[in-house]
Amino acid sequence: MYEKIFLALDGSIYSDMAIDAGISIGNNNASTLIGCHVYGAKLHKVRFNEMEPGLPDQYQEEEKLDYLRSTHDDLIKNGMNLISDAYLAPLIKKAQEKGLNFEGFAPEGRNYVEILRLIKDLKPNLVILGGFGHGVVKNTLGSLTQRILLHDSDTDILIIKKPFNFKYRPVVVGIDGSENSYNALKRSVEIAKIFNTKVNTVAAYDPYFHTGVFRTIADVLPLEYQKKFNFVAQEKIHDEIIDKGLEKLYFEGLEKGELIAQSMDMQISKKVLMGKVYSKILNYADLNNAGLIVLGRWGIHKESSSLIGSNAFNVAMSCESNILIVSKSEGKIEIPNLPTIEKIPINWTNEAQTMIKNIPPFARKMAIAAIEDYAREKGLSEIIPELVGEVANNLGMGENMMDMKPSDEILQEKKDKKEIKGAPEAEKVILKKIKKLAPNFHKNILKSKIVGEIVEKGEKQLVYEIIEIFPSSPALVTEKTILEFK
Repeated sequence: MYEKIFLALDGSIYSDMAIDAGISIGNNNASTLIGCHVYGAKLHKVRFNEMEPGLPDQYQEEEKLDYLRSTHDDLIKNGMNLISDAYLAPLIKKAQEKGLNFEGFAPEGRNYVEILRLIKDLKPNLVILGGFGHGVVKNTLGSLTQRILLHDSDTDILIIKKPFNFKYRPVVVGIDGSENSYNALKRSVEIAKIFNTKVNTVAAYDPYFHTGVFRTIADVLPLEYQKKFNFVAQEKIHDEIIDKGLEKLYFEGLEKGELIAQSMDMQISKKVLMGKVYSKILNYADLNNAGLIVLGRWGIHKESSSLIGSNAFNVAMSCESNILIVSKSEGKIEIPNLPTIEKIPINWTNEAQTMIKNIPPFARKMAIAAIEDYAREKGLSEIIPELVGEVANNLGMGENMMDMKPSDEILQEKKDKKEIKGAPEAEKVILKKIKKLAPNFHKNILKSKIVGEIVEKGEKQLVYEIIEIFPSSPALVTEKTILEFK
């Protein structure tokens, strides 16, 4: 799996844990271990020269300054060589005990520059870095580790934040349907086999972001453009149908991953989550006490100019677990196709076809598929209006979804409502969340959107419903209005 493993060492506790991880992985792969510590003698020399003017008067004579410079240079050079040898010694000892090949490097210069140079020259399969150095700042990464991570590389990078231990701790791998994510899965299975643990796959998607975007765009565009783009209908269909389609799409990605794992004689678990992607992965890993998080360097939306995907970077920065960032596999991975099921033809009555035309063209195909699949599950061969309504309810669309008014009428109603004369100012508006999993940032979006609006009891705003207005409904929301969220 990993023939050549590179370790950056600095004598910190995280460096020691990185050594243990390197020995553990290397011992199971008969790997060659490469240890490296970079020391900055020239940096210290520059700093010393900069401080010379501040020395006491008795040291300002040129002869004494030359003596101090010579002594300082000798101490720094020899002292730092000794320190580098001390940092490499534990790795040398443990590698010799396991009978592993070892190489050691102690170059002088800027640490990340020299490490990147060595990685480029030596071409290791895996780079292991401590998540932090001697100066630990919580909820981030050490500066050296960040610099290495943000460098374009074909090498896998393992960041160590905890002891490398898989006892009762699974490997958690994120899958988004991209080739990179399946490379990460393949690597996860290989590691899980070595350390006799299980693999949990997770896919996350964020439907709530798009809800806020739809509302923002619809509110800033003039009325005639809102009609042109039919935002009212598009927003409703996005909330009620597209989200279900996304869930199905991501689950299919996990099912393909399951086939890959099975081809490697490994059974995996699968979980689809809704919400901010990197946050959900972090939460899932914490809840499952992950021994290792594994992610592809890029996801399905990779750009050619991107050095690392935003979700991979955010998880690496914020996670409390060890994390492996996989850049590529040894060969091109074959992504399997899911078995196709021959579907029984379904007929639609004229009335049902008329109802489905209420859905915008971009979402109609997905809606038809959902309704036909439901009919097949029920053993039906014909779609009637009542069945369309039943599916709408099951998908959380509400009883009257298929009877919704054209977007032009809805927009006009909104416009008319804003022009209500004499509406009192609302002292308090109480709102209840109707999408329980929606993140709390929607409160801030709603607050900026609702001020200056005349609202009514029962009206839906983003992921909330207005359940009470004081003193009466309808009323004008002002900066002084208290918004209470249930």
